[in-house]
Amino acid sequence: MKIGILGHGFIEWGGGLDFLRLVCGSLATSGEPLELHLLLPTRGPRLAARQSLRQLKHALKTALGRSSTLARTPDARIVTEFVQGNQALIQAHEIDAGQRAIAAASRRLRLDALMPSVQPLDPDIGLPWLGYIADFQHAHLPHFFSEQEIAARNRNFSDMLERSRCVIVNARAVANDIERLLPGRPAKVVAMPFSAAPNPSWFELDEPPLEKYGIHSPFFIISNQFWQHKDHLSAYRAFARLREQHPQTQLVCTGETSDFRNPAHFPMLCREAEALGIASHLRVLGLIPKRDQIALMRAARAVVQPTLFEGGPGGGSVFDAVALGVPALVSDIEVNLEIDESNVSFFKASDADALARAMAEVLNSEPAERPAPQLLIEAGQRRRRACGDALLAAIHELAPR
Repeated sequence: MKIGILGHGFIEWGGGLDFLRLVCGSLATSGEPLELHLLLPTRGPRLAARQSLRQLKHALKTALGRSSTLARTPDARIVTEFVQGNQALIQAHEIDAGQRAIAAASRRLRLDALMPSVQPLDPDIGLPWLGYIADFQHAHLPHFFSEQEIAARNRNFSDMLERSRCVIVNARAVANDIERLLPGRPAKVVAMPFSAAPNPSWFELDEPPLEKYGIHSPFFIISNQFWQHKDHLSAYRAFARLREQHPQTQLVCTGETSDFRNPAHFPMLCREAEALGIASHLRVLGLIPKRDQIALMRAARAVVQPTLFEGGPGGGSVFDAVALGVPALVSDIEVNLEIDESNVSFFKASDADALARAMAEVLNSEPAERPAPQLLIEAGQRRRRACGDALLAAIHELAPR
């Protein structure tokens, strides 16, 4: 079977790339022989026109003194190397933006199915496709969205559930939201199982680059983009309380520092760090190479995940923590509670005192011996095989009846 993996809507952000890597790695581990083709909207006149329009809007906002973040199309080679990092054999193809380019590539490559699509595809696309709905954050945290954004997301999700035969989601919590908020739609909804798995090369990395980033031990790490709903603010306040008893501890933060919905969010966090007296003990690294991030995660006492909302259990950082056998302190929101792993413990979401107590408990305990790499690799392969089988079952739902 030849399956086209759509990069549209995923390649511009770290979480989207992690999701593509999960999908490709899971399919590659499934029991069926598959040919995977990664379709990347990174070249073509339609894409160039969109980029020019973005640049114009960015220039106008900047000239008017408004905050603006310019989204850039990533390098196709870098995207491909990242997605192939799980040893999945994938053929990558650079195509233009838009459904016409998807249809042309599908015909040229003689694909049997497409996935995952964040937008409903037109019937003339010419082959079956799996839809994808990330989450219903706008329903749970509406104050982070404009009325126009909420209406647009509701329309898109409703259209997806009407026009797609089958839709995949990252968690049972998302499937429950669909049943509650958009009941009675014809599409079958398939929740992907939790499928954390390490890249075997992660265990071959050199010593963690502590000196390079000005880090000493002990330290905790947060690997999230600095978006409002990730709740770095509670983590900062917890860290300030922790340092009263453990003044040598550091908090390391990796991830994009801009929030396109609220450009003032990161500057506010910087001011709060100064007010809390923790700025000199924070290491905000921004986007760093994945290998460096993984090496630092392995050296941390624990991963901290304070998020107020996720579309999948724990988000990407907890996937990596579980894959590596690193302890993770995770907020107790509904979707995160789907994780059933021995190295994951929960604290009350947005409760800085509860998180500070959880962090102190880690520091006051002897570090547990972590599983051997081979055991972690085998556990990851079992999870990915289960996820791959679920994805294939969803694809088979598209077969003519």
